[in-house]
Amino acid sequence: MDLFLIVFVAVLGLPWLSYGESVFLLSSLHFTGPCKLKPLIFTIDGEMKAQSDPNKWQKGENGIIPWLIFDRVEGLVLSGRGLLDGQGKGWWDIHCRDHPGPNCIWLAPTMMTFSNCRNVILKSLRFRNSAQSHILVMGSQNVHIKDVKIKSPEISPNTDGVHITSSSDVSITHSDFATGDDCVSIGDQVHNLSVTFVNCGPGHGVSVGSLGRGGTEVEVEDIRVAHVNFTGTTNGARIKTWPGGTGYVRGIEFFDIRFSNVQNPIIIDQFYGCAPNCVQTEKAVHIEKVKYMKMSGTSRTEVAMKLKCSGKNACSNVFMRDIDLSPASGIGSVSSLCSFVQGATQGTIRPSSCIQ
Repeated sequence: MDLFLIVFVAVLGLPWLSYGESVFLLSSLHFTGPCKLKPLIFTIDGEMKAQSDPNKWQKGENGIIPWLIFDRVEGLVLSGRGLLDGQGKGWWDIHCRDHPGPNCIWLAPTMMTFSNCRNVILKSLRFRNSAQSHILVMGSQNVHIKDVKIKSPEISPNTDGVHITSSSDVSITHSDFATGDDCVSIGDQVHNLSVTFVNCGPGHGVSVGSLGRGGTEVEVEDIRVAHVNFTGTTNGARIKTWPGGTGYVRGIEFFDIRFSNVQNPIIIDQFYGCAPNCVQTEKAVHIEKVKYMKMSGTSRTEVAMKLKCSGKNACSNVFMRDIDLSPASGIGSVSSLCSFVQGATQGTIRPSSCIQ
C-alpha cells in the first residue's frame, strides 16, 4: 500500500495532515470518506509527480483510473505552496486527436477529482501538465477553488483547467489558467457556479458545455463569470450545445470581461460537433436569460460576436450592455452574426448588435 494512502487511513481520525518540501513520485491514489473529524486539512508544500509512462498506469473496470481522487469526503481543506505535476506528455503523444491510429487513446487520467464531496476548499496549489483535465468536480456541493495556478502547453489535448459536472454551489476565484482546452468547462446538472477574477490564456476560454450530446436532457442554471481576462484564447465567453439535445441553459451572466487577441470573444454555438454539414434537428437545448455586460477588447477574427442558435428553439431573453470589441492587429474590421436570437441591448454595442 502506498505510504500516502496509509497516512490517509490513519488520518481518518485526525484533523490535519502535512506533506513537506520533498519530491514524491505517486501512483493513482483513491481517498475515500467519510472521515471521523472535520475539517480534514491537507497541506502540500512539496512536489508530487504522477507516473509518466502510460503503459505502467493502473486500469480499472471502467478504464483509466484518475490520479488523485477524493470520494465522499466532507470538510476537506487542501492547500499549500506545492506543485502537482501530471507528467502528461506520454499521454499527449498517443492521443487520437493528433496521433490517429489503431493504438491511439481518447481518455487519459484526470489529475485531481472531487467526487460526491461536500464543503471543500482547494487553494494556493499549482498544477501542471495533466494527462487530461487538471481538476474535476463531480456530484459535489459547496466546493471553493481559490488562488490556484494551472499550466499545460497550448497544444496539449483535452487539458481543461477545471471541469464541473453534476454539482452545485461551486466557486473558482483569483486563479490563473494556461491550458490546451477550456480554462473552465461547465457540464450538465451544474447550478450556482461563479468564476471570478480569473486569467485565462492560452486555452479555449470559459465554456458552458458542451451539452446535449446524444439527445440528453440538460439542466444548467445560475452561472456567473465576472472579472475575467482572456489572452490569446480560441474562445472567450462561450456556450456550446449539440443538436438534438433537450432541457435548458438559463441564468448565465458574463460581466466585466477583457479580451486580448481572442478568436471568438462572444459565442453561442448550438451546432457544436456537427460541422461542416449540420442539419436542423427537431430538438435543441433552450438557451435563455443570458447577459453580456461590460465587455471589451480585441478580436482576431472579423466576426467578434457569433450567436448561432437553433431555429427549432431560439435563444431568448439575451441581453447586452456596454460591449466594445475592436479588431486585433491585422484584422480590418469586426462584425456580429446572429441566428434565431431574441433579446435586447443597452448602451454602446460595438460591433452593432444583431439581436432581434
